[in-house]
Amino acid sequence: MANGQDIPRLSGSLAGTEKIFLGLGVIGAVGCGVSYAMDKKSFFASYLTAFAFFLALSLGALFFVMVQHLARSSWSVTVRRIAEASAGNLQWMAVLSIPLFLGIPALFTWWDPAAAHADHLIHIKQGYLNQPFFIIRNVIYFAAWWFFGRLMFKMSVGQDKSKDPATTLKLAKWSAIGVIFFTLTQTFWAFDWIMALDPHWFSTMFGVYFFAGAVVAQYCFLIMMSFWAKKSGGKDFFNVEHFHDMGKLLFGHNVFWTYIGFSQFMLIWYANIPEETVFFHHRAVGSWKTVSLLLPWCHFAIPFLFLMSHNIKRKLALLTIGSAWLLVMCYIDLYWLIQPNFHHEGAHFGLGDISSIIGIGGFFLFLFVKRLKSVNLIPSGDPRLEQCLTYDNGVA
Repeated sequence: MANGQDIPRLSGSLAGTEKIFLGLGVIGAVGCGVSYAMDKKSFFASYLTAFAFFLALSLGALFFVMVQHLARSSWSVTVRRIAEASAGNLQWMAVLSIPLFLGIPALFTWWDPAAAHADHLIHIKQGYLNQPFFIIRNVIYFAAWWFFGRLMFKMSVGQDKSKDPATTLKLAKWSAIGVIFFTLTQTFWAFDWIMALDPHWFSTMFGVYFFAGAVVAQYCFLIMMSFWAKKSGGKDFFNVEHFHDMGKLLFGHNVFWTYIGFSQFMLIWYANIPEETVFFHHRAVGSWKTVSLLLPWCHFAIPFLFLMSHNIKRKLALLTIGSAWLLVMCYIDLYWLIQPNFHHEGAHFGLGDISSIIGIGGFFLFLFVKRLKSVNLIPSGDPRLEQCLTYDNGVA
């Protein structure tokens, strides 16, 4: 009980989508098979884009959960279970990454030792870009994500039954360790799977750029799922104050994403080094130029003006619509990062992209809803729950 109210379980429209998402995942998998048969290289590029998007959602959720524990936050207790369920998908993202490992020769020019030896710029990077080290690194990444994602979820759910306040302290201690692993692993995953698609190019800010996009995507997803959960059994546990704070965090982190993106562009433009400027050259020709010009407007300017409003952040339906818009922009941003390496002439959105989004997204949401249905919708054993339910951020 919390404030005399029964602890809710997921019900209603969201709970009923489980089989629908599974069906979409199967349909998407069939489409991926057809796309693979038509054009292997384009398929793997599309699959990598969709995989990076849904991985970013889970990584951003894991970061959110650990930061809330470290900050001893009380306002976020009720929305934290949704992020825990999303972070729990990291163990399954390792399974969904198998097609990527099968497509490595099609994705990376440096994978072939002969080609790497013939290219001086790749050859001097072989201390890092080599097959055994690449595999070892990725095993470490997914092992760390699986461990911390499962640990955060399992301990929180266990506290629902035990009501042991010591669990809260343990979660904070594990989060301190987890944030360190998270910072390193997500940075190097971005280097390995996105930046290394063009082994001639490099940017020390790229890991932070990927992180910023992942956190923005996570807040969009968290707001959307919290709104849905409020309609599906949790109306008394998700109030306007929680959404207002999530809206402020989304606004702030999207500004941070813009700052990192502009800083990376400005430094590369100012230095004017060929090995660095090639990245923006590929994205300044054909239809990629249009995408490059639209991203600052659609990912930053429009959301900035929209989310700046105090009233928007307190009107849940409008905030959810704005979050959906920005979530689409997060995918387009990853598409802009990955696809020009394979389609220099312009954007090439086709069957492989659609199938990969539906396939990975269907399985991701199926596992997310299934996990959320199996436990309390909120962390009922957290000692800060009562404080969360009466939370008021002081803004009328």
